[in-house]
Amino acid sequence: MGLGILAGFVLSGPAAQAATSIAAKLSTQPIYVDGQRVGMTAYSIGGNNYVRLRDIGRAVDFGVTYDTATNSVYIDSTQPYREETSAAPSGLTEESVQSTLAQLREIYPTGTEFPTPYRSTSGGPYHRGTHCSGWATLCSDAAFGDLPWRRVDNPSWEQIRSGDLIRYDNSSNGHVVVVISKTDEYVKVTESGLNNHARWGGQYFKWWLEEQPGYTLYTRYPE
Repeated sequence: MGLGILAGFVLSGPAAQAATSIAAKLSTQPIYVDGQRVGMTAYSIGGNNYVRLRDIGRAVDFGVTYDTATNSVYIDSTQPYREETSAAPSGLTEESVQSTLAQLREIYPTGTEFPTPYRSTSGGPYHRGTHCSGWATLCSDAAFGDLPWRRVDNPSWEQIRSGDLIRYDNSSNGHVVVVISKTDEYVKVTESGLNNHARWGGQYFKWWLEEQPGYTLYTRYPE
């Protein structure tokens, strides 16, 4: 559930007929809600656009919940949309976090616009839900569920782990990235810019990060 309900919702055209195999590709059509363009990933299948039900709920602002006991999805038009976070899995490891990030990469490959604004209920440092902070918080919530946040100013290199957020000051009031993996010399990250598109595989060198003003680590690994 941290990655959202992957139920399809038809936006246009007749219902697709059953087929032995279905070819899906990312749709390039922009989506607007009340005249405002929204960041929403759509897949073109059989001439129709499909999006995740949670993305619709987030954009239009209605409640979407999932009942594991009955394997049922509930829509509540009288309630606002709230991100549903799950408790972090027992035995949380960097490998399990990397696995979650790999699943996100399948859903939002490089160049894909992620759902914005991203509304988080995890109590983290970022609440705007757009640009780099929105993407970073979405990734963190998917990997860590409702685990609490901790801030570390000027962290040592040894403190950085997969899934952690690294922030530094820049001319645009700061930038934050999500650590995918780390070597002795650099971190490999996922991040977003002002266009609200996911990017994967960027690298930031240790020596460069440690020289940046406002160098900060946000982690959710239990102490």
